[in-house]
Amino acid sequence: MFGLKEKIQYLYQHSFVRNVATLQAGSFMGNFIQAGIGVVIARILQPELFGVYSLAFGLASLICILLSSGIQDAVSALLGAAYARKDREEVIEILSFTVKITVILALITLMATIFLPNIAGYFYHNRSIGYYAGIMVAASILSTLLFSLTTIALQLTGKIIKMSALIVSDQAIRYGFSLLFVFMGLGVWGASLGHFFGAIIIFIISVILWGQIRRGYEIFPSLIKIIGNLWQINIKKHLGFSLWVAVDRNMGSLYMALPIILTGIYVPVKDVSYFRLAFGYVNLALSMLGPVSILLNVEFPKMIVEDGKKLARNFVKVSLVSMFLSCLLTVTAIVTAPFIFKILYGASYVPSIKYVSGLLVYGALFGLGVGLGPMWRAINRVKVSIVINFVILGAGIPLGLWLIKNYGLWGSVTMVTIWFTISHLISFGYLAKKLQKV
Repeated sequence: MFGLKEKIQYLYQHSFVRNVATLQAGSFMGNFIQAGIGVVIARILQPELFGVYSLAFGLASLICILLSSGIQDAVSALLGAAYARKDREEVIEILSFTVKITVILALITLMATIFLPNIAGYFYHNRSIGYYAGIMVAASILSTLLFSLTTIALQLTGKIIKMSALIVSDQAIRYGFSLLFVFMGLGVWGASLGHFFGAIIIFIISVILWGQIRRGYEIFPSLIKIIGNLWQINIKKHLGFSLWVAVDRNMGSLYMALPIILTGIYVPVKDVSYFRLAFGYVNLALSMLGPVSILLNVEFPKMIVEDGKKLARNFVKVSLVSMFLSCLLTVTAIVTAPFIFKILYGASYVPSIKYVSGLLVYGALFGLGVGLGPMWRAINRVKVSIVINFVILGAGIPLGLWLIKNYGLWGSVTMVTIWFTISHLISFGYLAKKLQKV
């Protein structure tokens, strides 16, 4: 007991461990709010309409692939190094680059949104799904503009509690508006509009927080200064690194969005909701590992600068511990699923339970990938990750479609397990071997 007490005290004194614990608490609260609201929305909409909502959400995620956190992850690595050197000019340059490239990608995404109704009509025979997805795309664009930069700045300055609070507020406000509009009888339209109005509120909060950060830390410029630099900044300097990081990170977003999208091609909309809930339930449990990955985006680059010899050992340690935790989280999700689904979702969603158990291998090995993205970026080997994932998806998508067509939702479960397991094992093996030579 004395040894255990000393170990706990040692861990508590470690800033990284404290930050992870803080983000874990915020992540748990945010996930609890999101899950609770999601339960009510699912019960109000019922499987048929909830399936439509799930397909719209998946389609929006696919269209927003350029706006996902790929650029922000690259910026985290770049800003982490610049902030450690206290280089204000470089910080301003990186922030200006981020806003400029985000605006460019947002315009491209808006143009792609025009085709959403036709895409939904062709694959799902329901053009409305495309309109619902379009609203969510607009919400994503609005929230991407400043929310991500604010969370990165809060992380760099050690304001982890504020960072966690902002992330929780984002989930609570967006899903809260969705629930309100669904409860008012607006159906899937309401669920979609909730994300848009919530994004407006979060944008305003981010502006206020950025002003507070700037007043406390002179290294960060004002928003006016950043906007004023947009026309002068040359995006070529950071585009190469950021583009590859974005592509690599967006591959992860594809892995999450494609299962629902592909499932809807061969499976009735009502059944899509069963897989969506099972997949989402397991991922909700696994999201408790998210704070570790977020913090590693900054910690690994710092580690290279301060003491590169520890890199390989810490990477393997973090990966194995995360895999152990993902096993515990997945088993817990499987054990509790029968009670959770029957009590919260009701009898109409009971068919989802067996698919939660089917995702055991997927969830158990998921933790192995927690440190992969941050490490690829830290050692500037994201191109290798992209090649690995392109090959896996290139072979995996046709295989997945065949599995879904022939085995329905069990094909979806098998497809997800194969994709993630092979990707994580190959990537971890490559990095563990590569880091021994660093």
